[in-house]
Amino acid sequence: MRIFYGILLMLITVALVFVLDRPIGALPAIGRLLDPVYGCLANAEPVNKNFSAGLKLPGMRQGATVWFDDRLVPHIHAGNEHDLFFLEGYIHATFRLWQMDMETRAAAGRISEVIGKKGLDFDRLQRRKGMGYAAENSLRAMEADPRTKQLMDAYTEGINNYISALKYKDYPLEYKLMGFAPEPWTNLKISLLLKYMADMLTGGTDDIALTYLRDVLPPAEFQLLYPEKIDGSKPVIPAGTVFDKPSLSIPVAPPDSIAFPRFKITDFGQAREGGVGSNNWALSGSKTASKAAILCNDPHLGLNLPSLWYEAQLQAPGINVYGASLPGTPGIVIGFNDSLTWGFTNNYRDVKDFYLIRPVAGDRNKYWFAGKQLDFSKRTEHILVKGMPEIVDTINYTLHGPVMYDDKYVSKDGLRKMLAVCWMGHRGTNEMLAIYGLDKARNYNEFVDAIMNFQCPAQNMAYADRAGNIAMWGQGQFVNKWKEQGRFVMDGSDSATLWKELIPMRENPHVLNPAQGYVASANQSVTDSTYPYWYNGGFLELRAWRINQQLAEMQKIRVEDMFDLQQDTYTWLGRRTLPIMLKYLSSVLFTKDGQYTDALKGWDYHLKADSKGATVFQVWWYFFFNDYWGSKLKHVPDGHYPLQERTMQLIKMDDSLNKNPQIPSPAVVDLNQVLDRSFKEAVDSIQKLEKTVGTEWYEVKNTSVTHLAKLPAFSYDHVKIGGWGNTVNAAKGDYGPSWRMVVQMGRQIEAFGVYPGGQSGNPGSKYYADFLRYWAHGDYYFFQFLPNTDQQNNSAIKYTWKVNY
Repeated sequence: MRIFYGILLMLITVALVFVLDRPIGALPAIGRLLDPVYGCLANAEPVNKNFSAGLKLPGMRQGATVWFDDRLVPHIHAGNEHDLFFLEGYIHATFRLWQMDMETRAAAGRISEVIGKKGLDFDRLQRRKGMGYAAENSLRAMEADPRTKQLMDAYTEGINNYISALKYKDYPLEYKLMGFAPEPWTNLKISLLLKYMADMLTGGTDDIALTYLRDVLPPAEFQLLYPEKIDGSKPVIPAGTVFDKPSLSIPVAPPDSIAFPRFKITDFGQAREGGVGSNNWALSGSKTASKAAILCNDPHLGLNLPSLWYEAQLQAPGINVYGASLPGTPGIVIGFNDSLTWGFTNNYRDVKDFYLIRPVAGDRNKYWFAGKQLDFSKRTEHILVKGMPEIVDTINYTLHGPVMYDDKYVSKDGLRKMLAVCWMGHRGTNEMLAIYGLDKARNYNEFVDAIMNFQCPAQNMAYADRAGNIAMWGQGQFVNKWKEQGRFVMDGSDSATLWKELIPMRENPHVLNPAQGYVASANQSVTDSTYPYWYNGGFLELRAWRINQQLAEMQKIRVEDMFDLQQDTYTWLGRRTLPIMLKYLSSVLFTKDGQYTDALKGWDYHLKADSKGATVFQVWWYFFFNDYWGSKLKHVPDGHYPLQERTMQLIKMDDSLNKNPQIPSPAVVDLNQVLDRSFKEAVDSIQKLEKTVGTEWYEVKNTSVTHLAKLPAFSYDHVKIGGWGNTVNAAKGDYGPSWRMVVQMGRQIEAFGVYPGGQSGNPGSKYYADFLRYWAHGDYYFFQFLPNTDQQNNSAIKYTWKVNY
């Protein structure tokens, strides 16, 4: 009997080992995961861990040194550029490998491979957008240039050197939790990550929605509510700047260029969220206390952990640069070097158009163009799905680009019209060469030469240097369009709608050393009406009005003043609408809900973290905005109402939208009734908040820094920070300042910054989110910009890597 039980126990043990060592459905292998030596516990990093090391890395050409300061920022000192970018790749992989892997999988539409069926819709959309096609085109361009091929090869080699030595116990924690392993890095992944960023910044478009709105609204009303540009814009390139005569003739719009049949209200979803964007500005010495130029930048992007950015300094002969690197790509994207500094905001000029494709009746392989039947090009996408058979999607490509929607792939909103998308990002561009050139640039002319390679995503590029120069460029590759080309869905069978001549990039709008002593961008319109080439876009003005007001008034500016401006929570919208809203609110409600109106009367128009007045205004504005437009524009879906900027202007025109003679609408809306109704809704909502999270503004808006895999244990919610999309400090729910930087380009460069995260991607490390408190509180770190020498004597250096080859 004992033998029997012994054999039975042995069989049970073998069965358990077998089961626990294998994934079960979407679950990882539980046995490995819980292994106390090799599983999750192996990722718990000692608080006092010593990161110093001696490394021997095959593939290096010379010895090198990496100094890590007390915030774990690496200062890489190499004897040549190959080793520099090799080590940058190795370090990125050391601290951010899982993040790099997941972001490039997302770009390529490969998330389903690791999370299963729930990632399939996302993956199909990425393939339909042509993300892989775009990355392959750019990879060819990058590898055709020996400069970018060499630095990408070195960077990829460094990553793979790290990956090849990994054992299971060393895997980043998320690999163990999700049950997959790292795969070799390739140069294509670099291109994919750059396209991922380009899609994030230029992928949104209102073409379909505007086509519908143009068709259902009277022409005068459409132009009033949805103007191409907002009145009173303070453009990125200061008004009055003299532009060179265009080298291209301005094309004339053809007749009947809008596609038919008409779109339905159900054909499109949510519009791009207002308030998402970035800020940058540069001041000449005439405006600063030090007489040195100052540049500031805070790009507003998704708030995630691990953070989008990784802080680093790169040194080799001919290069000494510091700033925000993007794990998965070589170089410094935003930052400064020995001579100059630069920063980006999104340009928002439209570089993505939709075309209605007319298939040939009875032949699914052909479509009409210019009276001829053309063959679709075919691209077969094989989508691997964890726990399911492979999905095959054959995508039709046209002269314009990939067919994004058709009867085989219906949008989540039900759109099944055959629409092709034409995107500047599909072209074989080489932004890697621009980043490389910026990192090494020594003066304004070299800066300009570098950014001529930055085609997509279009960016507003601020510049300052130690000679005192400041500049701004509205940079990207743009098409010479006829008026309203691409603003609406176009007829893909009409040859007149094709993208044709490209505007020479040196004719992009720019200014050097303007008389006003500063340049500033916050995603507003790029130029005044004197710029010769036509363009459209989704421009935002509220932050730009505030920044320009402040910079115009300020003198003898210090870096500390720029910290304050980046943290500014003053709402231009609130100051110009709340007095009118209170004026028309009924006296009964004013008295009945006095605690809330008192909070508004005593409010200073700042969306401070602990402000109750901020909460009352924001909640009331939300209900008022939607109730007013919902009553007046019943055939317009939520999310596609006129911009807040335009609504504010219409309120101010006559203190009453319903009596505004400029709106030829048959709908009659009583402003008093809408304000009373929306105020009641706001009070009801606030009273519910009082019983749950409270009414301090930061608790209500719930700015959260979320783990990329949406794992709550590795995320931070209800971060105590003020602001919103209508303030300079545009910290919203899951978007906000992803990198804050202030650089004073004096004889001794002084630079400061912070980002919402930490240098390590390991949730078990003290360096995972240690910058978050500083970021939320509005504090800044001093950047240790080390001299480009073999020996360093800086007390901030905490760890050292001695690297041999």
